[in-house]
Amino acid sequence: TTTPTPTSRFSTKHTPRGAKTATTAITATPTLPPGYYPMPQLLAPANTTVYAGADANILLEWLLVSPNGLRENEWYEIKLTYTARGNSPGEYRHYSKETRWTVQTAWRADLSPDARVVKWYVTVVRVDGLDPFASLNRTPISAVSAARLFIWN
Repeated sequence: TTTPTPTSRFSTKHTPRGAKTATTAITATPTLPPGYYPMPQLLAPANTTVYAGADANILLEWLLVSPNGLRENEWYEIKLTYTARGNSPGEYRHYSKETRWTVQTAWRADLSPDARVVKWYVTVVRVDGLDPFASLNRTPISAVSAARLFIWN
């Protein structure tokens, strides 16, 4: 017959009383419902970038939300909010399949000369049909990105 050999289940290292020990932090990855994308991450321009002149080239950029791109009826919705002429609130929306969009220089005329700060953010929407401009139903399928500002003097 064999005699079992006792084994230690405890560490033989001594830890002084009250000493801090390293722990592994576990971070949860948010689980998205099927058909939803993560929040778009804005890249450029940096927050509060100042542009000068009516012909400024303002390129808004963000990261892809999916390595496979968007489906046929899904679009990035770029929303700009601003103070319009007459000091009323203004809003402009554009839709793109790309992860960049150039602000149209003609749109600058809509800005109040006294308040040229523009807030912009991006979300992914699913539309009825294939044309987001013609669709009456635009369903958000991502969280709205963090907002950024640019100033268009």
